[in-house]
Amino acid sequence: MNVFTWSQKELHDFSQTDFYKGGTGVSVGSFDGLHLGHRFLLQELVSKCSSKNIAPGLITFTRPLPAYKHSDDYTGDISTLGQRLRLFEEMGMQFVFIVDFTQDFSGLKGVDFLNILHENLNMKFIAEGIDFRCGYKGATDTQAIKYWAEQNNIDFSFVDPVYYTEADGEEERVSSSYIRKMIQKGFFNTAKELLARPYQIDIEQIKEQGCSTQILPPDGFYSCTDENQKSVRVQIQNHQLVAIPDCKYITILL
Repeated sequence: MNVFTWSQKELHDFSQTDFYKGGTGVSVGSFDGLHLGHRFLLQELVSKCSSKNIAPGLITFTRPLPAYKHSDDYTGDISTLGQRLRLFEEMGMQFVFIVDFTQDFSGLKGVDFLNILHENLNMKFIAEGIDFRCGYKGATDTQAIKYWAEQNNIDFSFVDPVYYTEADGEEERVSSSYIRKMIQKGFFNTAKELLARPYQIDIEQIKEQGCSTQILPPDGFYSCTDENQKSVRVQIQNHQLVAIPDCKYITILL
């Protein structure tokens, strides 16, 4: 998988790649956790791109957008950028553009953003969730995107949400915010089911940045395994690991 940064130079350089020459299919989002809803969307992207013989790729962000837009009450990421990139590759993405959510980027009009994807990525197909919005203050919704796509001969697909049935029979929409709540409560079985993988803490990121940007479970002691399946016991206190284990990542055992 090829990784690019969202910059004039790399957007221009992309036009020299085989991806551009053959055409691309694109989805845009934070994809925090890469939960069942994200997986359903990306499977749709990969499937449609395969049928059209074009390259599937993503536009994502250095951190999930709530970390920028709601920083005062944001509780943490489910997955780090490094974790998301590995999962994207596993899902069949051929390229990813990483965006720093700067003031200039957030001020882009939706149509201008879509035009950049069309012109610089040779986008021929776009896949998003049915409630996706883009552009300044999220003003460009799926109806506006459909109109733009039809005017520019771009194919599109907007997928419905995925729902999870709780133990009491109530249905809950699978979302990153819901999974954060489950992790905060220590409900690891539910998090594992919604993520289609066990919840993992990125130790490499903590070593690099000196702290965790990920959401952590309640304070206490936890039995974990590292990337080599070696047993690791960790303590979380005041929403941070008390001591950093010598490994790349840890998986909290259920």
